[in-house]
Amino acid sequence: MHAFLLTNTDPYKFAKEKNAKVLPFILQKIEDVKELKKIIKFSFSELNAIVIENIDTVTIEAANAFLKNLEEPNKNLIYVLTAKNLSNVLPTIVSRCELVKLQNNKLQITNKFKITNHKEALTIKDRDEAIKFVENYLIYLESSLTLNPQLITACQDCLITIKNLKANGNVSLQLTNFVVKMSSTTISI
Repeated sequence: MHAFLLTNTDPYKFAKEKNAKVLPFILQKIEDVKELKKIIKFSFSELNAIVIENIDTVTIEAANAFLKNLEEPNKNLIYVLTAKNLSNVLPTIVSRCELVKLQNNKLQITNKFKITNHKEALTIKDRDEAIKFVENYLIYLESSLTLNPQLITACQDCLITIKNLKANGNVSLQLTNFVVKMSSTTISI
């Protein structure tokens, strides 16, 4: 794994436990992603960890641009991300990371995600943005199918929502129905 998403865990200590040289990086907006690309274009002879804190507070544009870095890992480079609220992190970012939590003073590696940020989904009014939101969630679900076949129903719900949105269904109504269905589904990998 080349990307880790930490909650309640010191990212610098985690990186050092991986025997990686720590490179802190502030990522908030799309311009930051462009700066990061300048850094990672170099090859590294030893393991380096780019530590990005509060990935849950970056703009949607920056998060989407950052995805390419997670999809095309560089040799000897890992990403150590932190988030206070996992529900504010794009599902596509979560799906490409190994989740690490500190429980009872021991690191626990897990991959669990649940749509809990209903307010964010329900504030979307733009049809294209709504479709992108549901498509991102579907990508996350699809990447998890081999580990949990029960997610097929959740994928079908995503596809129905996307179909209804593309057929000019009311955005608020479709997202409300989607959130109700997803909030009753715990995604456990």
